[in-house]
Amino acid sequence: MNMAAAMKAQKTGLLELRVTVDRWIRVLATLTEDTLTVNPGEAAEEQPKPNPTPTGAINGDPPNLSSSPVPETITNVKRTVRVTKQDVGGLGISIKGGKENKMPILISKIFKGLAADQTEALYVGDAILSVNGYDLREATHDEAVQALKKTGKEVILEVKYIKEMLAFFKSSGSPGAALPWESPPSTPQRGTELSPAEVKEPHSIPLKMCQVSRKQCPPDTENRYFEVISPNRKNSVFLRAKDPAMAQSWYNAIQACAANLLPQVKEEMKSMQPGMDVKHLGWITEQVAQGPEKPVLAVLTDRDLLLYPCMPESKDAISSPTKSHPLITTRLVHSGPGKTSPLLESELSFGLRSGTKQGVETHVFRVDSAKELSTWTHLLVEGCHNAAELIKEVTTACSWNGKECTLGVHIDEGFTLFTEEMGVRKSILLQQPFERLRMSSDDGVRMMFLDFGGPEAEIQLDLHACPKTIVFIIHSFLSAKVKRLGLLA
Repeated sequence: MNMAAAMKAQKTGLLELRVTVDRWIRVLATLTEDTLTVNPGEAAEEQPKPNPTPTGAINGDPPNLSSSPVPETITNVKRTVRVTKQDVGGLGISIKGGKENKMPILISKIFKGLAADQTEALYVGDAILSVNGYDLREATHDEAVQALKKTGKEVILEVKYIKEMLAFFKSSGSPGAALPWESPPSTPQRGTELSPAEVKEPHSIPLKMCQVSRKQCPPDTENRYFEVISPNRKNSVFLRAKDPAMAQSWYNAIQACAANLLPQVKEEMKSMQPGMDVKHLGWITEQVAQGPEKPVLAVLTDRDLLLYPCMPESKDAISSPTKSHPLITTRLVHSGPGKTSPLLESELSFGLRSGTKQGVETHVFRVDSAKELSTWTHLLVEGCHNAAELIKEVTTACSWNGKECTLGVHIDEGFTLFTEEMGVRKSILLQQPFERLRMSSDDGVRMMFLDFGGPEAEIQLDLHACPKTIVFIIHSFLSAKVKRLGLLA
């Protein structure tokens, strides 16, 4: 990058850094072409002034918190409460506790006027036992946060009021002090709460493969928060701008700097793993049916979609993704806002289905912007076609009419059933081009049926294993052939 471009990439300004659950300090943020640094300077010396505690507020919390008197009759009694989420502010609660703290998931704050407060049936000190039937009794704090976040508009909470727990909300030494097992709404998963000594030090996050995401932090419904997480996911800064426009400006600038470093990352990965052709990479969030969603680093090569928990920094790490989806057995089945899922309409996601030896797997991934969604969608579809052209032929053992043989599927030559001896094709039992294939189906267990419309009628092949892998490959070859004809955009 030349000097003019480097100067243009730089940005400085005042932001606020979260140092505890309730405390923010002003920092000078400096963005260079490869690093974000936040420097508290003198601001870290300022101590928050204790405000007089308003009537009914807990532990110095501001008066926008609801604190209804708790009826004696509900103590230690299991209750079911229906909450209708609002468009803004979600459930309107904060939680504490979690399995890692040897505590139940507890409602620590209820915000006035928001959904939970409007039920008049929930109280600070309520333990949340389940959400929409999903058991939270053994959940970690982050699992509970994600379970509550992923609910639809109607939320059924099973709760029990535990009077003894209320003491924990009043035991901190000073207003706004954080308990060791507490983290705020929209919590980052790495402890962002800093010790007093750490607060005074500048914090730097390398931008090369960092993750930057916009965050919401109820009850403040203004969209002015963002988080930057280091590539190894061990460090992060949770920041607040003065208004949504400034937050978006910082988000865009950091994203742009990180994007400029991508070619360098690709070259470094190639040098660690010669022959690895990285087409695209970036952070996406995997949605799972049970438990918390998880951020993953997705690396798209010419043959596979590889998923990593953090940026791989060695040859061994590159060779050991947590998941590998061969593109030739993968297809894109959904791209856009989730319509039938309990996710918010505004959340952008894409869905993939893969044919595996265990059957069909479905995976849904969320991205932060329409631009990211468009990029991943386009590159995945293109990648599946290119992988088919690159691989050209696959073979699998099977039985036909009681005879052991091999099925070969070639993108140009079509279907061939043959026997082989010492690895050499011996005799061809059947050969048909793709153009003759009228229909294919399978039983999802081991049988695949191919109808070429000839005198043999339907050919039944026993693949001795789940047929989904070969079924998906046939689909990829057909799709690539259609693309060749210019019939796909």
